[in-house]
Amino acid sequence: MLPVLKSTIGKYKSTMPKSTKNILAVFHARLSDVPITFRERVCKECKWSVPTFYRKMRLKDKPDENGEINFALSNAEKEKIIAILFEVLQDTNRYFARNQKKKSSK
Repeated sequence: MLPVLKSTIGKYKSTMPKSTKNILAVFHARLSDVPITFRERVCKECKWSVPTFYRKMRLKDKPDENGEINFALSNAEKEKIIAILFEVLQDTNRYFARNQKKKSSK
């Protein structure tokens, strides 16, 4: 590294509080947790194991030999999954809204 850059970086590091985190890293971590939270909530509410969640995710609605459609998920499961999706997205939205208010008030 060039000597000028070393001294500039050193000054920058010394002026930052140690508790400050990179906002990009914080947001990425939060967004990475969304699918995991969604899966955990669906498994809990539908009383599924994680393998069952992924098996159900792969299933498709298929017609049987009589031409009637066999649905991969029941209507109750579909409704519950949609409700969970909106709850998880609302929680995530609230988190970012709170974080934005904190950052704008500083």
